[in-house]
Amino acid sequence: MFKKFMDNLTNALGITSNKISELIKGSNQYINAEENVTKEIKKTVAAIKGYAETETPSLGQAVNSLASTFEIIEKENTEKVKRLREEYIAPLNDLLINLQKLQTEQNEAQKATKELEKAEKHLSKVQSKPKEKLKPNEIQTAETELKAAKEKAAKEESDVKVATEEFNRVKLETMQNILKKMVDIETVFHKKILDSVATVKVKAEAIKVEEESKV
Repeated sequence: MFKKFMDNLTNALGITSNKISELIKGSNQYINAEENVTKEIKKTVAAIKGYAETETPSLGQAVNSLASTFEIIEKENTEKVKRLREEYIAPLNDLLINLQKLQTEQNEAQKATKELEKAEKHLSKVQSKPKEKLKPNEIQTAETELKAAKEKAAKEESDVKVATEEFNRVKLETMQNILKKMVDIETVFHKKILDSVATVKVKAEAIKVEEESKV
């Protein structure tokens, strides 16, 4: 019964470990891409401001407001990347470390199970010997070893079940927390961008097309 539990647990933990690793890798690719965008924005801002300097007053103001929006994107993107690494990636890395510790405990439990099977076979073999071939206290020694193996296996079984339940709790809490953090991080970022974009729209609508198109 316990062997089946351990086999199922080994498979489940292996899958979970792979999927968390893939999640970290994919998320880091997204964050790195966001960071690269931030690095390129300075060039965009310089180009926009350079163009604004050559234009009519109202158009120049509208174009400069767009440059200001890109500057806000740069600033907020930098903060977003920082928060994502601290509040999203770091907890996932911690979760993976906890999983690796659980896998170590699971390996110890499997070893104890194998030792128990070995002790059972040894006692059975000793008991099947003719009496004249038995060493002094050989059966008693084998029984003592079996008892110790049973106790160790029972303890390891209990420990690994407790550790598995604790990991499951931590995993659920961690994923719940980072999903909420992700929503908060992205919401704050996009709200500030939208507020700035709204200003660009106002400035664009204020461009004096008829007045400033005259030669």
